[in-house]
Amino acid sequence: MEFKYLLFEIKNAVAIITFNREYKLNAINGKMFDEIYEALDEVANNSEIRAAIITGKGRAFSTGGDFNQASEGMAGDVDEVKDGGKMQSGEMEIDVSQKRTVLKLHKTPKPIIAAINGLALGGGLNIALNCDLIYAASSAELGTFFMKRALIPEMASTYLLPRIVGIHKAKELIFFGERFSAQDALKMGLINGVFPDDVFIDKVREVAEKLATGPTFSIGLAKLAITKVLEVKMIEACNNESEALFKAFDSVDFTEGLLAFFEKREPKFIGR
Repeated sequence: MEFKYLLFEIKNAVAIITFNREYKLNAINGKMFDEIYEALDEVANNSEIRAAIITGKGRAFSTGGDFNQASEGMAGDVDEVKDGGKMQSGEMEIDVSQKRTVLKLHKTPKPIIAAINGLALGGGLNIALNCDLIYAASSAELGTFFMKRALIPEMASTYLLPRIVGIHKAKELIFFGERFSAQDALKMGLINGVFPDDVFIDKVREVAEKLATGPTFSIGLAKLAITKVLEVKMIEACNNESEALFKAFDSVDFTEGLLAFFEKREPKFIGR
């Protein structure tokens, strides 16, 4: 399969999906979400594929949503944001693409591994959280990051993160949005393992190939059984996140966060 923003290969019954916007630190736009969905559909329906890896090209797994595309959803250009530009249809389209991609990650009846090769921030971390297993390179850095731009976590992360690390730790990670190391992620139970940078992808391939030689039909059934338990709550979380996110788009702090991003400075939030 050929994509604009992804690389896709199959080796030893393992599909490797690689985010391929290295020049943007693999920031994700609406079209890229659609391509991720298409790649997952191929994983689900191709009998030659028994497991999959999702990783990133370059020094980032993914730094989340593409703020340049976010600005294109404003009513007016960046210079007019101060005058009250609002998020419009472009952001809504991304929201729909996110939701269906999240559900596809959980409903694909084959094990999917997130291989965090570098930075995994915001939506990039959220994609990993929705995979079945997560491994990180020793130099990788992770973070929810959303509050750095006065935004709300999405992709069901407000449901998944407290279940993984506990409610108070989840609130700490979300409220402050600070980066943390792969080693800290392992200690808090957020990821399954850490491998040295120089052998990272080879080690993740070994894990994937071990799964691929196992009873993948039964693994898929077990995965879907877990998904059925989680699905209603994940959909509810996605809807709640969307409602909160669109409220955040109307806030003064979000406008300041977006301006600060383009002006390459720290934002000055006022709490409204």
